[in-house]
Amino acid sequence: MARRTKEEAEQTREAVLKSALDIFYEKGFSRTTFDEVAKRINLTKGAVYWHFRNKADLLAALIKQKFDIKHREIEPRDTILTVDALREQIRLHAQAIEQDPDFCKFLFFLIYQMEWSEAIAQKIGEQVREIRDFPMQRTKETLTLLQKSEQITSNINVDELASILLSAWRGTLGLYIGKQYPICFSVTVLKAFDLIMDGIIVEKK
Repeated sequence: MARRTKEEAEQTREAVLKSALDIFYEKGFSRTTFDEVAKRINLTKGAVYWHFRNKADLLAALIKQKFDIKHREIEPRDTILTVDALREQIRLHAQAIEQDPDFCKFLFFLIYQMEWSEAIAQKIGEQVREIRDFPMQRTKETLTLLQKSEQITSNINVDELASILLSAWRGTLGLYIGKQYPICFSVTVLKAFDLIMDGIIVEKK
């Protein structure tokens, strides 16, 4: 019975997160209320509060949920040891986003609709710091390995290169999610990767 109750609670939590994303997408974060989130799935407002203290907590949970799912889907089991393997991982990641309309909907809300006040950004940032910092940390680690194995030039600053690669990724992603230009995300982001890496890859003798 206790197991069933736990499962039901988890199902309710998932339903609340889905309802919240739908309404955030429709109305924006600031105009969404717990009452609306609850009514959309035939719950009481108290049931929503039982899982989340406030909207910031709910948003943090939504961010964790979406990125955790995507991370499990695409994160490589083995360490990336070659430039080609890094490029392939970027391709897989980009295609996974292209093929997931619900995740694209979430990203559109996060990038274009979310009203990021300083207080909200700080509160959310504290709860999702690991998710926020992971891409930069992993990219730096991978580039450091590539440099140590003499696959990229030794005179390049790994921290700067990681920042440039992530900026290209996020900029291209923003254009794709916002439908500002008719681009194929996976194709365009790989072209950006190739342009950045061209000239710093050490040719095999």
